[in-house]
Amino acid sequence: MDSGKRENDSVPVRILLLEDLAADAELCRREVEKVLPGCVWHHCDNRVDYIAALGAFKPDIIISDYVLPGFDGMTAMRLAQEALPDTPFIILTGSMNEETAVECMKAGAWDYVIKERMKRLGPAVTAALEQGKMRRERAAALKALMDSEARYRAVV
Repeated sequence: MDSGKRENDSVPVRILLLEDLAADAELCRREVEKVLPGCVWHHCDNRVDYIAALGAFKPDIIISDYVLPGFDGMTAMRLAQEALPDTPFIILTGSMNEETAVECMKAGAWDYVIKERMKRLGPAVTAALEQGKMRRERAAALKALMDSEARYRAVV
């Protein structure tokens, strides 16, 4: 995926960014746009706007800061898992130790990026989008197999 378009689609990739610092939000955009130019972005910095964006914006991927004023990335991830369970979610943080990284991944983050290594964000986003595409294809194949098996059993 080398443009900001979805695979086999002319619709741009929709990225929901939950970040309270404008400078960090701009850095995120720049890094992702290097590998996915032409994405559609929705930026929010609080819980109310984030919850509204989950429903109205329908992102293809979510990037969330780990620590926000009055809100946090882990809560944001849980809300996303309830509203859009198959949407890739990447945690972005100013500092992360190994224990926190493991906690994020176990809780369902698709990846995490430390802000000091922001250059990793673009590749992390493309990898998560590709992984999401493969998950959807696998689920569709499994459903087709189950449907075929059910038809076979009905005939036999």
